Amino acid sequence: MEVSTTMQGFKAKIRVAAVVIISIWIGLAAIYGLVKPISNGCVMTYMYPQYIPISSPANVSSSKYGLYLYHEGWKKIDFNDHVKKLSGVPVLFIPGNGGSYKQVRSLAAESDRAYQGGPLERTFYQEASLTLKKGGVNIDAAGFGSPNHYISKLDWFAVDLEGEHSAMDGRILEEHTEYVVYAIHRVSILLFYMYSITYGG
Repeated sequence: MEVSTTMQGFKAKIRVAAVVIISIWIGLAAIYGLVKPISNGCVMTYMYPQYIPISSPANVSSSKYGLYLYHEGWKKIDFNDHVKKLSGVPVLFIPGNGGSYKQVRSLAAESDRAYQGGPLERTFYQEASLTLKKGGVNIDAAGFGSPNHYISKLDWFAVDLEGEHSAMDGRILEEHTEYVVYAIHRVSILLFYMYSITYGG
């Protein structure tokens, strides 16, 4: 009788110990699931910005603002020679309220990298795309062809609006608008001049 009572007490202790051990194991697994490191899907971007000032004629009223051409690269370049060899599609970057013309660097650096290296691998498009449905048929974005190399380079221009807060003052916004219109004309004239020199037109 005493042996069977002792055996039952021992079995009960074993069950309690097993429940405690299993609970601890589940708890540790849950904590590990919460604190385990997550792989970073981002790729580090490196930029080597150079801002080439585009000169303005003396008769421009807003002399406090500026226009710059962005060049990506760590090597020293001849600014005048670089401007003469522009051949890409012009893009004008206009900073927002209180922004800086130097914010163009991330867009310009990535577009230059895309032009130099061509498009990303096809697997990128497969992973990043959603399956589209058109006319009841599933269309996988991986089926679309992508070019072997980007045809046109982007020439990034940026206006320096002195970091002014145009959202707070209509007069400042008007001055910014006038200068941006001037910058568009300046880039157009510059590119027309370069085109006429290059092609003898």
